[in-house]
Amino acid sequence: MKGGGTVKPSVGTGTTLVDDLAARRLVKEAHSRIYKWPAGFGGYRADVALNDEGRIVNGTVRLVPRKDTTVELPGAEPALQEWVRERLWTQGMHLAFSPFEEGDGKYVLSFDLDEDPAMPHPRGRRVLLSGGRLDSWYRIKDQHYTQIGRITPMTERRINTIERYDLAPDGKHYSSHYVMTYFTLDGQSIIGMESYVNEYAEVNGVWLPLRRRVSFGERGFVKTREIEMSNHEVLG
Repeated sequence: MKGGGTVKPSVGTGTTLVDDLAARRLVKEAHSRIYKWPAGFGGYRADVALNDEGRIVNGTVRLVPRKDTTVELPGAEPALQEWVRERLWTQGMHLAFSPFEEGDGKYVLSFDLDEDPAMPHPRGRRVLLSGGRLDSWYRIKDQHYTQIGRITPMTERRINTIERYDLAPDGKHYSSHYVMTYFTLDGQSIIGMESYVNEYAEVNGVWLPLRRRVSFGERGFVKTREIEMSNHEVLG
């Protein structure tokens, strides 16, 4: 049995997959190095200034991890307000406390057998996650995630390429710059790409979003929007 792992059923296939202990250790170590909010963190409220290609819109955000994200931008188009809400909600999901055993640890973890370990990929080995709602994989190098791949059923494929990590006050790491690439479901065409740059600030001992800059292509141009937050208040 490869890696000394255990055999688990593959959901919906009638076959079995081998859980590779070496792959599991790699993912667990990478997970342990990522900054997360404390388990009892109740969320935050903050003032928001959105700079949309030079147009400034002010408002507020209230985020409760894994429960609710409310953004109010008086005067902004509903689609623009939802754009801000979605990006703050996604950021909050990534920062929310999540024990390894209740997340990736629930799934079958194995190395991609189509890759040759003797020919090391510049972003590290690819680990496949099987048995979850999404078809997912990670590349890991130097104990850090370098790429995260997801397939959302009936919609798209997306790959998050992490270009830079910075240190939070507790010594854990957070992704300060990454690029999201979106593909058609068959993976043959790129349908979008977004570059994210994140900055944080320490508030009452918790690392909270300060600035989130997103650049993306639209109608022959590269547009940039920046979400800046101030006057943070920790909830709960």
